[in-house]
Amino acid sequence: MPVLLRIALRNIREHTSKSLIIGSLVVLGVIIIILGNSLLDTAAQGVHRMFIDNYTGDVFISGTPKTPGATVSLFGLSGGQESETTPIFPEFDKVLTHVQADKRVKGATSQVTGVALVTQEGNDNRTFSLLFGIDPTTYPSLFKDTFLVSGAYLTPGQEGIVVSKGWLKNVDKELKTTLKVGDKIVLNGFGRAGFKIREATIAGIVDFNAQTEGMDFIAWANADTVRILSGVDVSADDVVLTKSQTALLSATTDSDIFGSSETNMSAAEARTPVVTKTPVAAAQAQKPAGSWHFVLARLADSGQTEAFISDTNKWLDAQGIPAKAGGWKIAAGPFAQSIDVIRIVFYVAILIVSIVAVIIMMNTLVISVMERTGEIGTMRALGARKSFVWLMFLTETLTVTIVFGLVGIAISSLLVGIVNLLHITAGNFFTQIIYGGKVLRLSINPLSFLNTILMVAGVGLVAHLYPVLVALKVPPVRAMQNE
Repeated sequence: MPVLLRIALRNIREHTSKSLIIGSLVVLGVIIIILGNSLLDTAAQGVHRMFIDNYTGDVFISGTPKTPGATVSLFGLSGGQESETTPIFPEFDKVLTHVQADKRVKGATSQVTGVALVTQEGNDNRTFSLLFGIDPTTYPSLFKDTFLVSGAYLTPGQEGIVVSKGWLKNVDKELKTTLKVGDKIVLNGFGRAGFKIREATIAGIVDFNAQTEGMDFIAWANADTVRILSGVDVSADDVVLTKSQTALLSATTDSDIFGSSETNMSAAEARTPVVTKTPVAAAQAQKPAGSWHFVLARLADSGQTEAFISDTNKWLDAQGIPAKAGGWKIAAGPFAQSIDVIRIVFYVAILIVSIVAVIIMMNTLVISVMERTGEIGTMRALGARKSFVWLMFLTETLTVTIVFGLVGIAISSLLVGIVNLLHITAGNFFTQIIYGGKVLRLSINPLSFLNTILMVAGVGLVAHLYPVLVALKVPPVRAMQNE
């Protein structure tokens, strides 16, 4: 092998121009691959961090849609029939209890999703908003990347809405007003129960450590407000009646209904409530009432996410519960899909570039090999086997690709540093998805270097096959005559 390497280096020096042509293609390819992968990895990590830390958690569990092929994300149902809505979570208490009992779970919460047109009383302007109806006892503690700017988070039983700074900026612009904590807004819903109107007070304003413009269309409200606007069952609680109220249910005469001196109860007795539900455990009684769309969970170790999802789906199937667990990508819906589509487009582009590079390198190698036909014939006449000649050209090609590949890696690393120093900001929503945030911060996975070198070496290997095969078919005597 040292002999082959020395011959390869000598031949590279003697054919500098052709080596530089091949090397330039390798450098360009390496730069495109490393920078492209770095951009895609940064975007994927940004979206991954944004959703897990702010919205989805590690695990997302939802009901199963009726329409085959329909999907459910944190933003509702897509691909279902026109009359189909986001499925209500079946056997919610049972599933939530099972999730919370798993030792791998750090915390879990519930959510109902809806949409509304936002306006103010006396204001003719309106704007669209997604609404997340939450359980205020568990939701804020699950998403630590969201922090309070002013006001307060919702408390159990409180009606109101919590908004982000970006949401407030957009709504102020559309409504031509200036909203603040304590102001009232009007939410117009258009769910399956028809047109609904609810008034909500802004309880708090939040911001995010990692944010994109997509967050600016979401606000958090008490669950019952979102249920009413979306036409979802509001509560599963049993009704609590006083003794006097329950007595009216069996009344048959006017005196029974309006009272008489014989039937009137004392005021103290009338105020005594009668609970018409059977006793339950304290923990069960504290569970959030009403219908929900999703269960969200954070794990103590995110590395166990896939195993937890698999175990949960097996349990759901065994229990016969029509629900399915998934990861953050399912919860993120179109946002995560956009990253996957961009990645596929990029890989297709890389494939096309690789094919073009192979063709150019192959043509260059063909010229180089044909110019050295006499040399090949002399070597074979002196006893060199075809395998030796083949290994000689392979060594030359791999040496060129690896050396120039390392040059490409060095240039790519320098360019990544320059891009990060420039502090490039996203100008629109699409570029924010690409950047994985509002500012482009590229990072390179060390494995990307190794994969890139292997890729360009593979391209060189493919490119050298045909020219060497052509040269080896020439008989040694004829090759020497050509020289």
